[in-house]
Amino acid sequence: MQFTTFQLLASGLLLFGASTAVAQSNFAASCDNYYVTGTVLYADCLNDNDSVYYATEVDLNYCLANDGGNLICEYGGSYGYSCSDCGLASGTYFECSCQDGSGSSGIDLNNCVGNDDGGLYC
Repeated sequence: MQFTTFQLLASGLLLFGASTAVAQSNFAASCDNYYVTGTVLYADCLNDNDSVYYATEVDLNYCLANDGGNLICEYGGSYGYSCSDCGLASGTYFECSCQDGSGSSGIDLNNCVGNDDGGLYC
């Protein structure tokens, strides 16, 4: 199988983009006092200069989905419609009971949520 220069360049850009997305997650590295109420994650997050904390929030319905009873990172996933009894179990580990699952499902919110200049995002 031959690869053209364009295919190799496109593959490299995809890999670079994927690693950048992962690096931009990990909100807890620059945010404090985080907690969840309902489907909303609240936190105090540093801006890009590491000089000012901003009170910020993100609705996790935009960040998480229920995939057969398992929580996954997915933009616009709307997990809250099919999961209940949700909350932070320990640190950034978030657990719920989700329909189509047996027992609880959990996910590290650091994999799904980032801090952009003092604001939480998916």
